[in-house]
Amino acid sequence: MSLPNLFTRTSAPLPPLLRALAALLLLSLCSCAGLRRMEMRPTEVFYLANTPEQFAPKPPDFPLPMLNQAPPKSRMIGTFQFRTEKGRDFAIRSALHNGRRVGADSVWVRHINEWAEPFAYDVPAHWETRWETIYRTRVIREKRGPGMPDAVHQESFPVTIQRNEWHPTQHVSGYHHYTSIDALMFRLK
Repeated sequence: MSLPNLFTRTSAPLPPLLRALAALLLLSLCSCAGLRRMEMRPTEVFYLANTPEQFAPKPPDFPLPMLNQAPPKSRMIGTFQFRTEKGRDFAIRSALHNGRRVGADSVWVRHINEWAEPFAYDVPAHWETRWETIYRTRVIREKRGPGMPDAVHQESFPVTIQRNEWHPTQHVSGYHHYTSIDALMFRLK
């Protein structure tokens, strides 16, 4: 027994809702890889090549090993030093992305560090102007001919008003969490 092909005219037509759900599912599956590449693209400027030689990039699903020491019988092709506020997982994923992008066979993570820096500041007291649109109604009376009663109807119209709000001084404090990674990219000899 074979499954019907959902996207050809030979099968029974799908209801519009089911067709829309299938399209959304396909779009979400296709766009995850694209969104991940877009998220990693800004990290590519932190890779510094040690050699003018270029290598073919590895596919996105290539299992790039992360090592804790330099691999034997290999040569270093570049360094990747990066700092982010997106956490340890993002830093590691960005090192792997850049390793695959430059054609590395392995990545040696020399150092990964996480720390937090406190911040505090005051937002001074201030007035804020807000504009609001409200709808008002008015009664309109239309005069008719002699001997006929007047017609009365309501009409609503927009009115934009200005509101001033006072905001007292606010104290803002917290921590910025940073992660830095120092990695070397290697090719086998």
